[in-house]
Amino acid sequence: MTADEMTGGETTGAPRLWILTHDAVGLRNQAVGLAEHLGGAFEQKTLNLTKPWRWLPGHWVPAAHRKLTADSAQLSAPWPELIISCGRLGATAALGVKRASGGKTFVVHIQNPQLPLHLLDVIAPPAHDGLRGANVFPTRGALHHVTPEKIAAALAEQQAIHPDLAALRARQPILGVLIGGSNATATLTPAKSQQLIAQLMTTAAQHGAHLWLTASRRTGDANLAAMRAALAGSGHWLWDNHGANPYHAILGAADYLIVTGDSVSMVSEAASTGKPVYTLDFDAYSGRLQAFHQRLQHEGVTRPFAGELARWHYEPVNDTPRIAALVRERLAAHQARFNADRH
Repeated sequence: MTADEMTGGETTGAPRLWILTHDAVGLRNQAVGLAEHLGGAFEQKTLNLTKPWRWLPGHWVPAAHRKLTADSAQLSAPWPELIISCGRLGATAALGVKRASGGKTFVVHIQNPQLPLHLLDVIAPPAHDGLRGANVFPTRGALHHVTPEKIAAALAEQQAIHPDLAALRARQPILGVLIGGSNATATLTPAKSQQLIAQLMTTAAQHGAHLWLTASRRTGDANLAAMRAALAGSGHWLWDNHGANPYHAILGAADYLIVTGDSVSMVSEAASTGKPVYTLDFDAYSGRLQAFHQRLQHEGVTRPFAGELARWHYEPVNDTPRIAALVRERLAAHQARFNADRH
């Protein structure tokens, strides 16, 4: 992906919209999901701050939108009417643009901006962040770009690639497995990867099920190699970062979803389907991530994976349409106030 990429849509009546994040797929997908629900065209701008500015609190950085590394997208007038930012550096740059625009640019931040909350217009953090404020609207999980339409399209594409998929789904349950990787507090190793696969294959054998697994960029080559070796000759499917990712198709085809617990985004996306979602742990997690899992388990959304399979019902986790509606309302009010003040 380039640092500055236009993504399609009709522009008539839509605000000029920028997405500001650094180069992290999880952050970008959350912002894109919200932008897509708002409709219209938007520009994705990948950025990073130079040192020492990246180490300072975001509201301390003067003209933060101009303190970017050479490979960042350039941020210059004309300023957008709306910014969706995600991640601390995205919030810092977004605040710089808002200040440069004289307050005209409306900033929506996803996650904790790690700067004074009143400086931004709308903040949509996951509930486990514990943020409170008049402009804070917590979500059950991560915002995301998974939709029924994307799932249906991806499933049709995969059925063309795998002509036996329909017959496979008819004769045995599909266990869709979404595998993440190491994060700040959890480490995935080849040994742990083999243990995960062994646990999954035991469950598949016990229930006459087929595994369809997809890895993420964070999984890492060594862990993927360990998984391929453990799955060799089994007939189960593993996507290992080559070719088109069947992620959305797996969400559509699976009867049960099993997700490594390192990623709030992956668990949230799986839970948007309403299907049984199990979390599979390979290490300890941070307090915030533990709070997220405990909350969804308490709500009856997810269950820890222990080898058994069951069906249950819950309210799907998808706050993206709600936040999009709120942004439209608040943006309109902001623009009306801004125009009135100028006259």
